[in-house]
Amino acid sequence: MQLTEDKRIEYGKRLLALTREQELDLEKIRKYEHNNAIYFFGIKDEKGRERHKDCCNLFKGANPKQDELLKAWLNPSYKTFTFTGSNKSGKTTIDTIIAESCMFGYYPWDKMKVKISKPPVKIRYIGQDWENHIKTVVMPCLWKWWPKERKVITKKNNQGVDAFWEDVATKSTLEIMSNKQESDVFEGWDGDIVIYDEPPKRDIRIACARGLAVTNGRELFGATLLKEAWVDREVIKAKLDDGRPDPSVYNVHAVIEDNLGYGLTQEGIDNFAKKLTADEKSARLRGIPSYMSGLIYPQFKREVHLKPRFKIPLDYIIDVAIDTHPAKEQAVLFIATDSRNYKYLVDEIWMHGDGTAIGEEIIRYITRNAYRCNKFLIDYSAKGNQNESFTTYEKIDNVLFKYGHALETYKKDETGGIQATRNLLLSPNNEPALFIFDDLVRTIFEIEGYMIDPVTLRPTDKDNDMMDNLYALANENTQWFPPLPKKYKETSVNWKTS
Repeated sequence: MQLTEDKRIEYGKRLLALTREQELDLEKIRKYEHNNAIYFFGIKDEKGRERHKDCCNLFKGANPKQDELLKAWLNPSYKTFTFTGSNKSGKTTIDTIIAESCMFGYYPWDKMKVKISKPPVKIRYIGQDWENHIKTVVMPCLWKWWPKERKVITKKNNQGVDAFWEDVATKSTLEIMSNKQESDVFEGWDGDIVIYDEPPKRDIRIACARGLAVTNGRELFGATLLKEAWVDREVIKAKLDDGRPDPSVYNVHAVIEDNLGYGLTQEGIDNFAKKLTADEKSARLRGIPSYMSGLIYPQFKREVHLKPRFKIPLDYIIDVAIDTHPAKEQAVLFIATDSRNYKYLVDEIWMHGDGTAIGEEIIRYITRNAYRCNKFLIDYSAKGNQNESFTTYEKIDNVLFKYGHALETYKKDETGGIQATRNLLLSPNNEPALFIFDDLVRTIFEIEGYMIDPVTLRPTDKDNDMMDNLYALANENTQWFPPLPKKYKETSVNWKTS
């Protein structure tokens, strides 16, 4: 029995007044849905709800994070995808749905609208080990979602696993492999898609990536990260050669509650949580591995907060923060405030040089961009170098003063500044109010790795120069005000309305 989508909807509407004949039809529908569950996975009604739950209520469809990944998969500019997070957040399910859909060449619940790839495609699906993971987790999931009415040819390997699949209709293939195999087994392959159901060894990822080069293929990492720091560093936070974040990477992070009602109950989550230590709860319920448990700005998301550079409108207000050191690069950060009081980190200076050189470089940025300047802030320590008759503070102040700007020290309220930054990254109404130009390489590097020191329980004192500037600027909480005609302005460029 094969139903059109209109027929499925029709049966769903008839549930409230069933005749005996209709009850028999319903049993057929239930059996059909159970045997061909993938056809119903992504179906939504006009309000975004799962339409088929009113029909048989056997499968709830994609949870919100799975739905996000499915939509991103349709964007051809993305080549690497990650679906990381807690245990039981639906990673293996979404890995399977994407693998099988790509073998068909379309999302089966939206066949007439969505084309993903042109079959036949060659896919590798890599699990952790044959006995504990592939046999008990991966294979049951693959068989559960493969439609019973669609013919597939499978071949077993020496472990008794259906390790090779071929879709009869499209000739697309799926090859199951194990992370426990030697990396040289993965060499010499060309294909279209690689899916990792748990974090792979790095040399296996490199071997598979070579095989994707010919087809400009894609890779999907569905994983709970516990110890694999290289995946976070090299995949999730991948960078281009110039240091900018790689725009071809799309990351989705899920917590266990994202799958509540989509295969999990609150009672089940609570019972699982009781068995975990505090550290294990962070990793297995929130999806935060131990090496990232001290991240200060977990609210920062590349896909949300990074913006391509644009020309700053002349009425934006610019504040500048400066962090200086005697034996390393000097850090300067520029923040712009627009008429909605949204903030943009628009420029950074990271260079060696004394106070005079730094001051002159700041003036060049201001002049080049015609910035409407407000405040210039510097760490108070710049005043305290007793080995110089002319301090760093005085050198920078002297340059700025020549061009009509005043230099101030910023208040040392690190805790308040960090909280203010967090509120900007994700405001109380769950909207971002702080954005970063995607070519601010140093700032992005620091914000993604800014951690709490596990010994001192304070923010780490390494690679934190731009972060010191950021908290100082966030503390200022500059509010936009309109420019006034020149004849009404006071002589100081730091003039504000009362």
